[in-house]
Amino acid sequence: MAEVVTERKRKAFEAKIEGSDKVEIKITLKGKDEERAYEALQIGKGDAAPRNIYFFDTRELTLNKAGVVLRARAKSDDDHDSAVKIRPVDPEKVDDKWQDEDGFKIEADAVGDKVVMSASLKNEQKKDAIEKVASGKDPISELFSKKQTKLIAEFYDGPVGLDDLTVLGPVKTLRADVDPAGMAYEVTAEYWTLPDDSHLVEVSIKCPPDEAVVAREVFKAFLGGHGLDPEGEQATKTALALKGLVAQLKQG
Repeated sequence: MAEVVTERKRKAFEAKIEGSDKVEIKITLKGKDEERAYEALQIGKGDAAPRNIYFFDTRELTLNKAGVVLRARAKSDDDHDSAVKIRPVDPEKVDDKWQDEDGFKIEADAVGDKVVMSASLKNEQKKDAIEKVASGKDPISELFSKKQTKLIAEFYDGPVGLDDLTVLGPVKTLRADVDPAGMAYEVTAEYWTLPDDSHLVEVSIKCPPDEAVVAREVFKAFLGGHGLDPEGEQATKTALALKGLVAQLKQG
């Protein structure tokens, strides 16, 4: 059963997610917790769809250190896409014009009591576009629209030569969207195989901001009921993947 949320806690959490279009509540699991997660979510063989995820940055991760992530996803179960994500971001400093752009959103990522706000702009890609860039046949700039480039420029002061960046990846992942018994929200599980052959599972739900207080407690109760720590691992899957990809490059 979900714990009672005091008025003080409710207001504190609502303040952290204010200005978001959507809230994603997540945890990262490793080791024995992975198996518990599979059982809790009732995920079987064939339920997860493979995806290859690429990142684009300098070898020193200059963009990532400045809060800019450039990503492309080649999916087997959906349209391929590229995305620019700014993280963290203050919603009040995001020009209202972006809300009129297809593929734009401001999202609050919540892990335990920690909330990080991000702004992102996604662009659909043709089936083989990402593979052509990854193989060096096409320049990286082919994957990012003028609007995406403009979003980068609004939040990053340094010069960005997209075609001078390094292709990092792919990171091989599996994703499953499930409706487990006893859970009021659809749950997404992503299995990432990291460059050092270690792996992790991120489990998450998404909801509108006005449902987030209750949804977070429901999610925590669901996880706790299956022996999983609702606070989870604090490091994000993207940060772990980028660290490993750069280390892999340096090793030759």
